[in-house]
Amino acid sequence: MATLRAWVAGVFGAYYHVLPFEQNFETPSLSKRYKAKPRGKLRIEYREKNLGYNKLKESLLAIGDIVEVSQDAQNEDVMVIEAVHERKNAIHRASFGRQQCLAANIDGVVLLTSVRSPDFNLGFTERALAEAVIAGVTILLVVNKMDLVNALDEETQTVLDYYSKIQIPLFKESLLSGVSTSLKDALNRGTWLLLGQSGTGKSTLMNRLLGEEKQAVGEISQIEKGRHTTTNPILYYSEAHDNLALIDVPGLREFGMRHRDALEIRDGFPDFTQFACRFENCLHLNEPNCGVKEALLSNTLPDFRYKHYVSMLETIDEKFKPRKGDYWRGIK
Repeated sequence: MATLRAWVAGVFGAYYHVLPFEQNFETPSLSKRYKAKPRGKLRIEYREKNLGYNKLKESLLAIGDIVEVSQDAQNEDVMVIEAVHERKNAIHRASFGRQQCLAANIDGVVLLTSVRSPDFNLGFTERALAEAVIAGVTILLVVNKMDLVNALDEETQTVLDYYSKIQIPLFKESLLSGVSTSLKDALNRGTWLLLGQSGTGKSTLMNRLLGEEKQAVGEISQIEKGRHTTTNPILYYSEAHDNLALIDVPGLREFGMRHRDALEIRDGFPDFTQFACRFENCLHLNEPNCGVKEALLSNTLPDFRYKHYVSMLETIDEKFKPRKGDYWRGIK
């Protein structure tokens, strides 16, 4: 049976929402939508590789996955997912002892923070930045609600100055009043994952970029089965801006890094490579002649950066299991 290439645009328990690709196999069609379910062999292969995992309701796929689908012989309204393509990248987080893939095959991450209501959360920011670097995707850091302060406090200013120094693209915004031209230009096309805690302005940014009539791909009424949990990612797009797709993760409160190993976390801090260490595999903890520790003592490296690096390393020794779906194809 011939298969059709499609893009996973919604995850609803046992069912998925997929958009077929156009004939050029480069862009998905936003006008055609299908409800889909994975073929049984995919589930069987997963269970054989992951004995002992009993949470069968957890997702096998993530938004952004590229799949091959065919028509279900028993139900013409449902497609069957026959195979899954290898991911070019993926953003994960650890939560409650398990791993969740937030999105796959994206063009970049927009990390939203705010200076007030809620206050700037440095821990969340550092962990999300490290994950994006490890995944190898473009990062845009948006600091929202600048209109609520006359000036940044010294601690936040120090952090943002250092981010600018290490060339993290930084946008200071007041999104309720509009989006700066520079941020609009950076987000004029592609598939972007919006990361940020509740209240930092993700919905406002989506409204500004896509228009007030934004549409959630895979709305419950469209697929007639299942519902999003509070942390299931949701894909948004506007037919008036069909070259841009935004993925939001509602209800995101924490961003754990226990799914990463020590060397991956080290790689999540590329600014550390400017400091020469005696050992190539130095983790910058207790090793002799560590350039990072020397930079810390000389105030070349700010304390906050090293503090959060060590904090991430300390979490990886905790008992951890990958969330169902994140290793079933051997893809991290």
